[in-house]
Amino acid sequence: MSKIEWKITEQNLSQELVSTDNRWHISKKQKGESKPEFFLSQWELILMPHGTGSDYRECFETFITDCDEFVKKVAAIQSEAKAHLQALVDVAKEIDAEPGKRDTLRNSPE
Repeated sequence: MSKIEWKITEQNLSQELVSTDNRWHISKKQKGESKPEFFLSQWELILMPHGTGSDYRECFETFITDCDEFVKKVAAIQSEAKAHLQALVDVAKEIDAEPGKRDTLRNSPE
């Protein structure tokens, strides 16, 4: 019987973090010893403004109205993201003040 030899490959990790309301998604990928890569999306912003209607003019009118609503939605979501980031920074400062802790904010938001 032949001996099985195993080749050790680089480890590829991926993780998906989803908010409890399914609005916020963070994908984390890391290959071997390289720095992790994060991708953040907010699902309420995935559908871009659009226009619909029974004619060309109505399509543009509904598009413009939808743009106004989209801008309001972006501003609200941006404000929410800023508040969340500030909370992360505040917690990281508290943890980093403890002996032996460093660079907490750069780690995964688990």
